[in-house]
Amino acid sequence: MPLYNPDIGFISTIQKYSTKDGPGIRDTVFFKGCSLGCLWCSNPELIRSQPDILYHSGRCVRCGECVKVCPHSALTLDKDQGVTVDRDLCSGCGECVDECLQNALELVGRYVRVDELAEELLKDQVFYQASGGGVTFSGGEPLYQSGFLRKVAEELQLHGIHTALDTAGDVSWCRFEEVLASIDLVLYDLKAAHPKLHRMLTGRENDLILANAALLAQQDVPVIIRLVVVPGLNDSREDIENRMRIVSTMPNVIQIDLLPYHRYGVGKYAQLGLDYPLEGLKEDGDARIEELRSWIAAYGYPTTIGG
Repeated sequence: MPLYNPDIGFISTIQKYSTKDGPGIRDTVFFKGCSLGCLWCSNPELIRSQPDILYHSGRCVRCGECVKVCPHSALTLDKDQGVTVDRDLCSGCGECVDECLQNALELVGRYVRVDELAEELLKDQVFYQASGGGVTFSGGEPLYQSGFLRKVAEELQLHGIHTALDTAGDVSWCRFEEVLASIDLVLYDLKAAHPKLHRMLTGRENDLILANAALLAQQDVPVIIRLVVVPGLNDSREDIENRMRIVSTMPNVIQIDLLPYHRYGVGKYAQLGLDYPLEGLKEDGDARIEELRSWIAAYGYPTTIGG
């Protein structure tokens, strides 16, 4: 993909009528590509900065036509197990997807021009305006495509549309500088306070994320902090309070979103031919989630559950 082309973006989907990614009714644009490998990631198809094929086994009739048309011999067929995609060989050309009459193969990742994406998002302008909503750029990590993001956000703001950026913050600060003038709200993820714990959970330490949080605190843009809480991993009172101490140094934080662990994305791992890292882990019950919320709310911030 063209990593630094500000006129062309690489996205997966646009989620319409979202109410969990900022105020009001919103369209959420999911960008492809992320530096983190969070164990609980509910969008594993967005991690790689290249097209991916999802395989829906239940729809497959084992005809083998997709295997025949693949120009890179990336697909194999077993009558019992179904189709396997070798992602090292797959170029994401989509020929197998076009050939499959059962829609058992799905291509994730498409290129889009600034004007194309802006035009598509502007179709929902009436919903944004009626609800106090707008457009949220999410991912993946949308700041990997900061030039493209800025151009789209500028076009939306010309039409009076509220823009929000949902970021994990694991990028160079210059990417923030490129977009912040065209962003009305930042949703900022804090996944763990201790660097070693953060590395264990995501594959990366959090020094850059915390440095960017400190710089973001100096900007004239409201921030919502998002705290993912996963049972047995980052849900200790110590880690939550350490994260909240970081939050308390940021005067522009207006809200905390407590995001309890969920298993909504488990099926995607199988569709990608991957093992789910937290197999067997159960979601917290309501009482435990309320306890976690109370720890956070004690710091005086408005606190939502689930965004």
